[in-house]
Amino acid sequence: MNVSAPSVTTPFSLHARLILLAVLLCLACTSVLAQTASSDYTNDLPSVDRVKAEIKGSDPTDTLARQVAVFTYLQAYVQRIKYNRSYSGPFTPGEQRVIAAYSLAAYQMSQDYAKTHTPDEAKAFERLHGQYEMNSDFYKDWSKRLIGPQTAAAYKRAEAGLAAAGQRRYDQAMADYKRDSAAQQAADKQIFGTPGLSNDPTAVATRRCLELGGSNVGCMGKGFMSGFMDMVGFGTEAQEALAGPGRAGVVLSGLYKNPATTTSLGFNEGSVAINGCGKLVADGHNYTIDKRPGSLQVTVENEPHPIILTMRPDGGFTGPGLIDVKGRIIIGYHTVTSTLMVNGVRATPDQCNGPCQTSTQVPDYAPAMARCVIGLLAKPPQPAPAAAPPANDSGILGLVSGLAETFAPGAGEVGLRMTGKYGGGMLLLDFSGNSLILDCGQAHVRQPYTVENAPNSLFIHVQNSGGSFTVALQPDNSLRGSGNTAVNGRLVTGMNGDNVAFAPHSERCDVSTFRPKTGAAPAASVAAASPTVPPSTNGIAARVEPAPGPTPAAYTSAPAPAPTAAASAPSASPSSPSPVRAAMRVAIAADFPSGANPMIGQSVFVMRERIDDVLRKLGIPVPPNSTPGKAMQTFATTCRTQDCAPVVKGLDSYYITHAKLDSAGKATLSATAATGPYFFFALFRNPDGSSLVWDIPASLHAGDNTITLTPTNAETIH
Repeated sequence: MNVSAPSVTTPFSLHARLILLAVLLCLACTSVLAQTASSDYTNDLPSVDRVKAEIKGSDPTDTLARQVAVFTYLQAYVQRIKYNRSYSGPFTPGEQRVIAAYSLAAYQMSQDYAKTHTPDEAKAFERLHGQYEMNSDFYKDWSKRLIGPQTAAAYKRAEAGLAAAGQRRYDQAMADYKRDSAAQQAADKQIFGTPGLSNDPTAVATRRCLELGGSNVGCMGKGFMSGFMDMVGFGTEAQEALAGPGRAGVVLSGLYKNPATTTSLGFNEGSVAINGCGKLVADGHNYTIDKRPGSLQVTVENEPHPIILTMRPDGGFTGPGLIDVKGRIIIGYHTVTSTLMVNGVRATPDQCNGPCQTSTQVPDYAPAMARCVIGLLAKPPQPAPAAAPPANDSGILGLVSGLAETFAPGAGEVGLRMTGKYGGGMLLLDFSGNSLILDCGQAHVRQPYTVENAPNSLFIHVQNSGGSFTVALQPDNSLRGSGNTAVNGRLVTGMNGDNVAFAPHSERCDVSTFRPKTGAAPAASVAAASPTVPPSTNGIAARVEPAPGPTPAAYTSAPAPAPTAAASAPSASPSSPSPVRAAMRVAIAADFPSGANPMIGQSVFVMRERIDDVLRKLGIPVPPNSTPGKAMQTFATTCRTQDCAPVVKGLDSYYITHAKLDSAGKATLSATAATGPYFFFALFRNPDGSSLVWDIPASLHAGDNTITLTPTNAETIH
């Protein structure tokens, strides 16, 4: 990049800084293990060798899975005792010793197994030891033999303490709810002269629907249906218990076709219909989305060969061309007759509101193969929004259109979309029916969003009225962002027929790491590797400017050295034009709600790749789908047994610049650079031996950008 900055010799080089980080991470692996024994409860916990000697299975793999499960459970066992004593306080030396030993043993055993088995066998092994971790009969068996009386007594006290604390929190929450509910109802009576707003399921569902912008008629219908399903014992939770939580992640929507051919692909959240392929009927096929560096592929299930589609920069797809497709054809029809019955007896003509008997032609199918061309498929155009009827239209048109928009708002959206429910802290994200609902405390609002297929990531840009924000889809199917946002919603304060009174209500929540609802199947996969961007073309050569207020002398960052010859610039984004260079400012802040700010004087590194991707390229055996924190743990563990100097030196080639935070925990980067995705990496070691790791994705744009480091968007590792 042709942007220069004053050349200044920093007092603490990146080499030395990263070596220190590695050393700090290793402290829990080395000195802790060397501590002398004391009289605490951890002395009668089993040693690693004893677990390996006493835990046996039906074969070597089963034995290994059982042992890894025990080591994993023992760590949670100790952590639970510690959390009862102090959630944020330090572990004792004995606790640090055993946790480090168990963690290292489990990690080495899993790694050794993965090195000598296929990826599928390694996945099966992970599932097996996960099952043993949750097996109560297995726990009862090994805990009787391996858990000593001191530890058992400490754990029993911890269980009692945690249960008591949970009961206190529950009692306080119920007291707060009753107090707030009484205050709300009292205010309702005073202002509106009503007996208060009902809390029955129908009323609650109706109010929420109205608060999210639904029409009167549509919300009344949705509220009635919700209340009826709850009344018969088949509410949302019961339905989900039977059907499962569904999928979560990036999906496709819309009809993709080539005007020159007859075959088209119609995508929805769960499947894709192949239309116009010979005489085959448009059956649904499962599909998967695979995001890799510089490309996005969609694989459609098909026989004899899957259909591989590659997304182009314009959002369309390139297919395989002429291909065989297995499906069904109609070979005939048969007639099905339905008769209206009343109390088990055929209805008489005066009992029928229309015909008493109807006949329907039902097709008969047979399997078949067809050959068709699936080549260049254009992204479907965004349909113009239909004119909506008035909110209080009580006619059939208002009912139908109101219900349609209420149940599936924004149904015309096409291309890459999101599905599923994600939670992180107080902020909840609910992607459903091509819309996004944000819940922050009692505030909720429906907002638009877009999905960007960036070169190395899938970004979800939320256009929230209280502050737009961006999150990135991670390899573990979580969403990660930074900063905070305000949710500016409204609450129903009174209802009188079609007249609804609202009051504005806003709350602010952190934007951190959001994880899909438990059990939700990932809708897309994200590869862990990504290409390198040479700082000379796409980097940020930055000047760090002090934030307003009393600050030390300005810090200055020189441009990062050029990357190694193996590094290459990224290809253009498959769904967006090549990166545009623009003047930008990035305001970086570390926000800690209580106590001293630990990031004062610390550095934040700007990179084009995730730290786990970089470490893999430099030869560190980081497992697939590892988080940045887990990758740093692997880095620290590896450096105990091999010389990591070449790795540390190689890191110079992968960072663009860095900012040192001032006495207010702030810094500003200014540059003319390429817009698009970046990663902001930082690490801090807590006094208790744990570490906070940030690797925050951000899509930088022209003008002002904000990156905020908080405890909630950091990954804590021990």
